[in-house]
This record gives sequence, structure tokens and C-alpha cells, in this order.
Amino acid sequence: MKYLFGIATIVDVHQLHKTLDNLQPRNFDILHSLADQVTCILKLNSIININTDAIVNLSAVVRDAMVQSHEKYKQITRDIMWLNITVFNQSELYMAVRQLEFSLLLLIQQIDELFAAVQSLLQVRQPMSVVNPTTLHGILRNVSLNLPENYELILGTNQEDIHLHCELVKVAIVGTVHGIRLLMIIPLKTAD
Repeated sequence: MKYLFGIATIVDVHQLHKTLDNLQPRNFDILHSLADQVTCILKLNSIININTDAIVNLSAVVRDAMVQSHEKYKQITRDIMWLNITVFNQSELYMAVRQLEFSLLLLIQQIDELFAAVQSLLQVRQPMSVVNPTTLHGILRNVSLNLPENYELILGTNQEDIHLHCELVKVAIVGTVHGIRLLMIIPLKTAD
């Protein structure tokens, strides 16, 4: 290599190899060839070989450690993914159980209300939970409009008197396969 960063031909490379081969057999630590502009440090070759072996060994250890850590990383990633799926499925199951519990609570509450209403009906009273006051007022108004002449409701159809109708109206319940009917016995008076 005659010039720094210059172009070396095949002839130049062969000449460099020949010069190095001529310098190798000598027992000096540092050899110079001024004509070829070559310096060969022989003592460092053994140190370089030792360092090369150490670097190869160290790189093998590092590579093995990287492969093992990558395997551990993949295993941890699988475990975390499995945990996420498990937690997600458990949260969906938890929500479904909570919805079922809430539905059962509503069902129990409605059954309790139904039992209370049936108990009131069996005592021949009009419970507010079966027919609300607004609906009862509408029923009483329709009944009063369809009454024969000279008959009217004892208490009239005023909204304020609805709670008194609940005490006076007698009820009966009739059940069939197709449904339950509520019969209301409403006291009447003559208009005279």
C-alpha cells in the first residue's frame, strides 16, 4: 500500500505478503521494512491471540446469556398474556355473577311484593301496590261514567279521596291458566 487511502493492486498486495513472510522468521519484537513502508510487531501477535480467544469466549457467554434472557422474556410474556386473559375472563364472569345476583334480588323483591299484594287481596283489601292511585282514580271515573241513572260512587271521584276508596273497595282475585284477574267490589249509593 504505497499511499494512504490509495488504491492497492493485486501486485501490491502480493508484494506486501512476500515482505511480511520475509520478516516473520527473524527473532525481533519489532521489524521494519522502510523500502516497503511496513512495520510488524511480533510480540503483540501472541497477546492479540490471547485477547482474541478471550473475546470469542466472552462473546459466546454474552450470546448464551442473551438467548437465555430472550427465552425468559418470551416465557414471562406468555405468562403475562395468560394472566391478562385469565383476569379478563374472571372479570367477565364476575360481572355476569353480579348481574345474576342483581336479577335474583329484583325477582325476590317482586315475589315479596306479589305475596304482600295477594295477602292483602285475601284479606279483601285493595293494596296500593296492585293498582296505583292514578290508575284507581281512572277506573273509578270510568265506573262512575257507566253507572245507571240514580247511582253514584259513595265517595265520588275526587283525587283526594282515593286513599278512602282503598279502604272501602273490596277486592277478589280469580286465577286461570291464562292469567290472574282482579275483581273490585265498589260500594254505590243512590242519587236520592
